[in-house]
Amino acid sequence: MGNRWIIGLLVSTMAVSAAWGKQIKLETANFRVEYAVAKGDVLELKEVGMKDGSWTSPLGGRLFPFEPPIEPAGNNNGPRYAGPIEWLLPDGDRAIELVYQSHAVKEERPGIEHLVVELNDQVYPLKVELHLRAYAEVDVFEQWLVVKNGMDQPLQLPRLDSMYWHADAQHPIFLEWFASEQWNTAGVPLREQLGRGTRLLESRDGNRHKHGPVPAFILGFGKQPSETDGPCMIAALDWTGSSRFSYEINSAEILETSIGVNQPGQPVVDAGQRAASPVCVFSLSGKGKGPASRRLHDWARNYFLKNGTRLRLVDNNSWEGCGLKVSEGAIIEMMEDSAELGIELYVLDDGWFGNGKEARVNTRAGLGDWEFNTKRFPCELDGVMKAADKLGIEFGIWFEPEMINENSRLFKKHPDWVMRYPNRAFSKQRTQMALDLANPAVQKYMFDAVDRVLTKYPRIRFVKWDANSNINNGYSPYLGAGQQGNLLNAYMDGYLKVMRELTQKHPHVDFQACAAGGGRADLGAMRYSHTFWPSDDTDPLYRLGAQWNFSSFLPANTITSHVTHKGKGFKTKFRVDVSMMSQLGMEVDTRKCTPEYLDACRVGIETYKKVRPVVQLGDQYRHAHPFDSPTPSMNYVSKDKTQCMVLAYQTGKIHKSIRFAAPVSGLDPKRIYTLAEVNLPKDDNTPRVASGAKRSQSGEAWMESGVPLLFSRQYDSAAVVLEAVR
Repeated sequence: MGNRWIIGLLVSTMAVSAAWGKQIKLETANFRVEYAVAKGDVLELKEVGMKDGSWTSPLGGRLFPFEPPIEPAGNNNGPRYAGPIEWLLPDGDRAIELVYQSHAVKEERPGIEHLVVELNDQVYPLKVELHLRAYAEVDVFEQWLVVKNGMDQPLQLPRLDSMYWHADAQHPIFLEWFASEQWNTAGVPLREQLGRGTRLLESRDGNRHKHGPVPAFILGFGKQPSETDGPCMIAALDWTGSSRFSYEINSAEILETSIGVNQPGQPVVDAGQRAASPVCVFSLSGKGKGPASRRLHDWARNYFLKNGTRLRLVDNNSWEGCGLKVSEGAIIEMMEDSAELGIELYVLDDGWFGNGKEARVNTRAGLGDWEFNTKRFPCELDGVMKAADKLGIEFGIWFEPEMINENSRLFKKHPDWVMRYPNRAFSKQRTQMALDLANPAVQKYMFDAVDRVLTKYPRIRFVKWDANSNINNGYSPYLGAGQQGNLLNAYMDGYLKVMRELTQKHPHVDFQACAAGGGRADLGAMRYSHTFWPSDDTDPLYRLGAQWNFSSFLPANTITSHVTHKGKGFKTKFRVDVSMMSQLGMEVDTRKCTPEYLDACRVGIETYKKVRPVVQLGDQYRHAHPFDSPTPSMNYVSKDKTQCMVLAYQTGKIHKSIRFAAPVSGLDPKRIYTLAEVNLPKDDNTPRVASGAKRSQSGEAWMESGVPLLFSRQYDSAAVVLEAVR
């Protein structure tokens, strides 16, 4: 497609001033975003593309569309363009006429620049700031908007989106997105060519996105991008609640993309106050999804993720093996088994809290009462911690602080802390309800509940933070009737405040974001979380696709991948090889596992620890997608290109053995790499590397030929390490 994708406002489709006025640009190592002040002091996006001119995207357009009086009304902008903002003034005025005032670029630290463009409404004392931050080394940008209310009255602000761009749609534009509700979908990517009209993707859950789209997407320009071909943009929202992604191709064949929060009401900005949208993070590529994805991974690990380059531990979680039936003796016994397998972290999940009639012996009781169950843990965690010390294993624990059961002491003491409409019966989801996080007293209670346990037991290394219910009763008693429009913002501010304070006080603790699975696998939760639980479905065939999809924008060290017993027809090696894609762990009751299963897990864990740095911190190259091919594969390459991990899978039905060359990318073409097949447990140790395959050759040769494999059954897999000769 090349340079015919020329950005800018084409004369045939958009109004363009004869000559650009002031030009404003921000650059990374390879990309440029450039704005221009056009006729009438209107701010326009002039160019987004490669600095060397090898590729220019079709993105562009007026960022705050309106027709200045000096131009014919209704010519190419005006009400037919949505824009990123909707507001309502006290006198009923809805018009938005923003003109350029000034701009400034600040170097926040070496390699990070922050542009602020200030615009004023032409009539009212209302200001809007466009913020763009550029990370030079990783070719990633952040964009967000700020509205300042200079009036002496409140401003209603129904919509304040993070990103709004135009694109010439005379050539095809493709959208790829992912559903958070991942059950039974086999990791299917949702791909479509955008057509005339509006494509609207919305999440309405409030505090998560379990039943809507993941707040991230891929746009392909001219063709559906593959991993290695086709110009595209990958973007993700720094937000973990309800979101709204709108893609409209209008009658002028212009795509309007507007990305932001899906507000349930009309937020209000008080006089003299300001409101900010979440940040939209994006990267671009002229050569497929892979390069943009790897840039987002590097950005997350190096600049955004807490302890982003700290290796994540191999864990075993009690939930799938034990459910709520946990006790001190059972946990110690499973910790002993886990340590023998090479597990580094044991996580006590649900069931450890609540007493008396409110004991957490079923899911209808106990949430909110974060005190140890004295029958199950008579000495709280004293005995468990002594055992952990003896075994040399780390310990983690589960919380769900945002939620409450009606059958709890907390509900009886503070019914006003529950979100509920004043005159309606409240509805429950999974027998629970959401607390009113807009209330500072609730925030303090949540912080104290978790902090009390972490402070008493500083050896705790991990917290799984769950959220199994939406905001189903969307009313905050604390805010009162006049401020309900600010409910979602206030809730998320409360959640982030508690998380920020906990991570600051306990920096050694890794927090995992879970929301009945992937409902918080996003950048919004990443701000104060270290890993994500992508789905409660741990069937390895399904997980192969789901983990693949999440890896488009989340780095491997954030995606937790557990080996379980779920699903039929899978050898343990296949389960382990699927989980080695990211942060390997287990979720089993070791007392119920066969010796063969445990031995295969032991071999897999030992293997994974050796390749963990390259998987979690290296560059990831995805090849054929598990939805598109029965032989999906991927490889990881260390930053110094001395080690490569290849993972390949065979998922289709076969009647005889098949040969397959697993692609390899990212090696140093001039270095020599030797091959070693790994993760071959006793019960499944037939080599998958084809007989007679070369064991040593140049990186260039490996990338041309791939790794020759022989698969003999459905649900087969191979793990291969290529090591550079020093």
